[in-house]
Amino acid sequence: RLTILELFVWRFMQTDPNWGNFLYDVRTRTTYLIDFGAARDYDEEFVRGYLNIVKANADQDEKALFDESIRMGFLTGEENSMMLEAHKMSGYCLGEPFQSYEPYNFKESRITSRISEHGAVFLKHRLTPPPEEVYTLHRKLAGAYNLCIKIGAIISCRDLLDEVIEHVELKDRS
Repeated sequence: RLTILELFVWRFMQTDPNWGNFLYDVRTRTTYLIDFGAARDYDEEFVRGYLNIVKANADQDEKALFDESIRMGFLTGEENSMMLEAHKMSGYCLGEPFQSYEPYNFKESRITSRISEHGAVFLKHRLTPPPEEVYTLHRKLAGAYNLCIKIGAIISCRDLLDEVIEHVELKDRS
């Protein structure tokens, strides 16, 4: 939840996945950021585009995924079929926790190993580097996914995605 709020609501994230950078007060159920060393803000346009990609992955909407990936610079539109398939499948894997309202079992999912299966294709067939912001963001997302795996988290993630989308839509209307 914290990682989702950091990126999509506050657009300010502590990108170091070391959870020792946070302090949790059990009594008040409040999380405090205590180390700002790797904190950064994200441009609203980037965050909106990335949210569109997460939603496209969660919905397994190939057209929306490719359209937004080209618009944001993840793809050029000239990639071969192997690269497009790897991009799609790694994205769908990343969006898997958000596909259903059923609780997602991170520990049993093997999600990080399945995402990394596409790395060799990216190295060989990528035509353009992804947007610069992605390097710090994906480091944090990998840390969040790995923490969920380590603690055996079972979370209904689609609810979190819906909350973020509603927040963004309400902000647009105001």
